[in-house]
Amino acid sequence: MKKTILFLAVTLLGISCTDNLLNLTPKGYENSTTYTDTTHLDRKILVEAKLMQAYGTLRSWAFQWSGLAMNNYTTPDVEKGSTPSDGGEISQFKTLSYTASSVPITDYYTSCYNTIYYTNEAIVLISALADSVPLSTKNTYTAEALFLRSVMYFRLAQAYGGVPYVNKVLGKTEKSPARSTREEIWSNIEKDLTYAIPYLPTRVLLNGSGNQGRATQNAARAVLAKVYLYQKKWSDALAQTTTIITSGDNDLNTAYADMFTEANEYGSESVFEVYCDQKPSLKIDMSSQFGQIQGIRGIPNLGWGFNSPSLALMSAYEAGDPRKAATVIATGDILDGKAIKADQACYNKFFNKKAYVSLAERSLYNRSTDPQAYWLNIRLIRYADVLLMHAEAACELGNTTEALDKLEMVRARARGGNASVLPKISTTDVTELRAKIHQERRIELAMEWERFYDLVRWDEAKTAITGFVVGKHELFPIPQTEIDRSSGVIIQNPGY
Repeated sequence: MKKTILFLAVTLLGISCTDNLLNLTPKGYENSTTYTDTTHLDRKILVEAKLMQAYGTLRSWAFQWSGLAMNNYTTPDVEKGSTPSDGGEISQFKTLSYTASSVPITDYYTSCYNTIYYTNEAIVLISALADSVPLSTKNTYTAEALFLRSVMYFRLAQAYGGVPYVNKVLGKTEKSPARSTREEIWSNIEKDLTYAIPYLPTRVLLNGSGNQGRATQNAARAVLAKVYLYQKKWSDALAQTTTIITSGDNDLNTAYADMFTEANEYGSESVFEVYCDQKPSLKIDMSSQFGQIQGIRGIPNLGWGFNSPSLALMSAYEAGDPRKAATVIATGDILDGKAIKADQACYNKFFNKKAYVSLAERSLYNRSTDPQAYWLNIRLIRYADVLLMHAEAACELGNTTEALDKLEMVRARARGGNASVLPKISTTDVTELRAKIHQERRIELAMEWERFYDLVRWDEAKTAITGFVVGKHELFPIPQTEIDRSSGVIIQNPGY
């Protein structure tokens, strides 16, 4: 896939500076001057290019920088990090003082809709493919586009509530519609993903074809399970997570401390993972700043030091839990034979180890000249997340045996064979078990974009987050620029 993406980028941009602009023909159309009887454009390449644009927004600066602020810094478990003045625009998320004019909130919203626009364009291109293209290929392309569109509508509904729903390419004179309700967005996602799942490949088949990082059946099922979970449709959520578990396409065989390494990209823990890469010696650059944003600021110099674990998070780990050492880097820790030292200007001298790239990775492909983790893949959904969703749904349905079984699977992997830590949970009291599952999600998925929304949907944010205003902070504001462009058609969320 990497070679394909690079070829697309060069091909679609490769117009000579000496061409007479008045004589250029429209992009994407065959004509007598550019094609002969022996050359023919394979229109699938246009579909691939549009889908790659959609995937590209997931690793973009705007989506990652804003997403970390909105999803993490709003919680007590994460500090903004870096220096007090650096990244001033995101400091407001720690105090929940953001407004409808916040640049990160606008960037996140725009990034989601950019992906949606690209997927809608892809669907148009798919419909124009020749009859000679197998129906199975068209169906898979369509399913992939619907998956990516659903991912972003899920993110939008999660953050902003009801949003304008657009499932086609708007004409030049068409304006964005009014907001759909959140329930309508959920319903549209359910419909699209239910259609898409049968036409998507498994992770194993995708890896075998060399197309890692694209949509899979279990990725679509996991997003669908999350949509059901948000609506408290416990039986529907359980059905999706059960299918993922019984599919055999994922497992917990990767050690917790190893799952974020380059060697374990697209491994059995991976349900949905964003492809990033940087190999200077091979002239491959599909970089993301996701790792740079969070990398150690100090010695070694691996990044900017944002998304920093808080004292509240560190104190929440059970005694001896190996996940703490796999999540938190502190000044003085020895990694790759050298002591870590935070920059003196950093106000919180801890870093996210899930964003750490080892010396071995830094030394590959001539990366050592700029080793700030541009190649670090972004793990959006992990198998442990699926198991904990399953446990939550089972608990809410009163099936404590099933909930305990999946909870123990996650804790057993974390335990790493050390029977003296993380004792097996055995309570069958639903209230107690619910609290245990909530705590397990906090620790297992620490700093992975889940905590804020978990607290909101559990109705725990009002007590867990300082300054949280009920009736306001469950949602982020719709960007003011969008409201202005709509001439009042789009209405703001309460409290902003």
